Amino acid sequence: MNRIENKVMEIVRSRFARNNVRILELAPGEGGLTRALIETGYTNVEAMDINPERFEVKGVKCHRGNLNEPLPFESGTFDLIIAVEGIEHLENQYRFASELNRILKEDAYAIVTTPNIINFASRIRFIMTGFYALAARPSSEFEKNWVIEHIYPLTFWQLRHILHTNGLFIRHITTDHIRKSSLIGLLLYPFTYLLTWKSLAKEGDSRQREKNKEILHQMYSPSLYLGRTQIIFAQKQKSTYVKAT
Repeated sequence: MNRIENKVMEIVRSRFARNNVRILELAPGEGGLTRALIETGYTNVEAMDINPERFEVKGVKCHRGNLNEPLPFESGTFDLIIAVEGIEHLENQYRFASELNRILKEDAYAIVTTPNIINFASRIRFIMTGFYALAARPSSEFEKNWVIEHIYPLTFWQLRHILHTNGLFIRHITTDHIRKSSLIGLLLYPFTYLLTWKSLAKEGDSRQREKNKEILHQMYSPSLYLGRTQIIFAQKQKSTYVKAT
């Protein structure tokens, strides 16, 4: 397993009993994380991939499916859904989050990871080049290979908006790796924090202004200010957001 998958395993082991928890891994590739879940004692595990032929974990069903389309599962099916480095490849990330909500049981959980393009080193890269870290050049206009291309890299606040407006509320944020190139940002931490605070404080909606305090705190946590990957642990709960008409 890679560093991200190892960190996801730490979250699963620390928060979920091994019996009776039904887990779905989306876009598992060859199935390294799924195999680790099985070997750790999580026996009720399924997977889904656009190319299930690549999946190598015997005894685990890998459904065929496309994350850009409705997921082929009944509503309220899973206790935990894991989506490692997938959401940045999708055309409609809000619809994907809505599908996660639909197939999760009430009060169930999702772990979603994606490259962290708001760490300090990535911010500097964007200022200098117009491109973020791990999205350092334009996607090809001559080959539509969105299994590989990061067509929609997400800032943290965008990912939070996608999840929260679809009833998936963030409970914990961590990362797989602190980038050494971001550590120089600690020297500018008070300055950048103040600038971000001033920007968020201009929000006219008092409800959102309160939420912006949470966002500020989260954005300037070590995991997001310095980390390579956003690893988000979210819980399905009833949403109070007003739906557009």
